[in-house]
Formats: sequence, C-alpha cells, structure tokens
Amino acid sequence: MLGGVSMACEAAAIGLWTGRRWGYWVAVALLVVNLLGDVSNVLLGVEPRALVGVPIVAALLVFLATRRVRCYFSGPDKG
Repeated sequence: MLGGVSMACEAAAIGLWTGRRWGYWVAVALLVVNLLGDVSNVLLGVEPRALVGVPIVAALLVFLATRRVRCYFSGPDKG
C-alpha cells in the first residue's frame, strides 16, 4: 500500500511541476484523502496528533483553489 501511495505522490509531483491538469487533480484527490484520514483519526481518538495535519492540508487545498492556481492549470497542458 505504501508503494501505491508513493507512486501517486510522485505522479502528483510530476504533474504539478510540469503544469499538467491531471497533476492538479491527483494532488487535490490525495490531499482530500489525507484530510479525511486526519479528521477521522482525531475524531475516533486513534491519533490525536493528526490534528496538526488538518490546518496544513486545509491551507494547501485553499491554495490550490485560488483563482491564480486554477487558471494556471486550466490552460492547455504544458509540455
């Protein structure tokens, strides 16, 4: 499972670095899954320290949702 997560993170990094639309959506999907995991860990009491990750992931998602970033990734694929 960790190998699959690593490959998904690598794909998101490559896609974001090269300005690809699919990289944007892979990154958003991974961050949403991470946020859901952090919130569920905190609410279930499994890992209370996961609370630290919630505002970090939320800030990254807010950044990716800004007009400037969305416009950058909405144009024609670079490369």
